[in-house]
Amino acid sequence: MVKKIKIWISRNIVAVVLVLVFISIYVISRSNEDACLNFGATGMDYLNGEYYRWFTCLFLHYNFGHLLANSAALLSVCSLLDSFLNKNQTLFLFLSCGVLAEIAYSIVISDRIYDIGASSGIFALIACLIVCKLRFQEKFHFVWYRLDVIIVCIYFIFANTSITAFLVHTFGFVFGILVSFILVLNGRIRI
Repeated sequence: MVKKIKIWISRNIVAVVLVLVFISIYVISRSNEDACLNFGATGMDYLNGEYYRWFTCLFLHYNFGHLLANSAALLSVCSLLDSFLNKNQTLFLFLSCGVLAEIAYSIVISDRIYDIGASSGIFALIACLIVCKLRFQEKFHFVWYRLDVIIVCIYFIFANTSITAFLVHTFGFVFGILVSFILVLNGRIRI
């Protein structure tokens, strides 16, 4: 059992490290009530040139439930993708599509509505999983009653709790499809 856990952790080290970073930042941000206001993504008119927010917002979470849902979804989707993506591709897809989704969010939102959370990057990874399922059907041998599959499906269906969440998730998913498709065409994603 311990050997299987070690193998799983080594294959999913990106997700494990990201979750540990999420937890650390969550604990630190609990002592700063303005973390969302200082590091969350918002409309372009309110960014004040603080473009780092498109990156920093990916690591903040509103509450423990938000942190738990994003962590479970990230660990699950990365577990399903470990046959298709290497560690660098996983991190690249999560961060690049997450940031692109936040940029799109800032362009679309005209109010000072803040967005934080890893879900834009997670939805990009879910999109990559779908691209891999469509492209590599013969190699895609997941049973649908696996816990990680169930978690990803529940997260995909129920994570859209607000218009902000829906927008960011949609942008993350769209950028995930585009970037994954480009990686597949260039032979970067293969079995």
